[in-house]
Amino acid sequence: MPLTQNRLFLVAAAAAILAGCATEPPVPAGPPGKYLVYRDSGGNVIRQFDYPDDAFCRRVEKLAGRAARCQAEPAEGFSAQATLRYNPPGVIVRGHYADMARCKSDNSVMSAGVEMIAACSAK
Repeated sequence: MPLTQNRLFLVAAAAAILAGCATEPPVPAGPPGKYLVYRDSGGNVIRQFDYPDDAFCRRVEKLAGRAARCQAEPAEGFSAQATLRYNPPGVIVRGHYADMARCKSDNSVMSAGVEMIAACSAK
């Protein structure tokens, strides 16, 4: 290829790469929300985590499975709570639980990178 064809090829390749990078991010399913709510098979709330924003909630939602969904408004019906820290990134998260037994059971063994800041207590 002559020099000008090489330049045109490089410009076209760079434009194609930049166009691929400029595509819009996928739209999250459902309305934005920072409350990750878990429900049992009957639709009753069993736990909720309050995340700092929708993006963080959506990342966790992908790992949580079908029983958990991010929503814009907090759920009701919890009688226990605990405060957790996710490391990294050092995010403080409030957990709400249907009852004290669920709170203690859910937090009896912590996942790697999660530590309890405030133990289970009544709401």
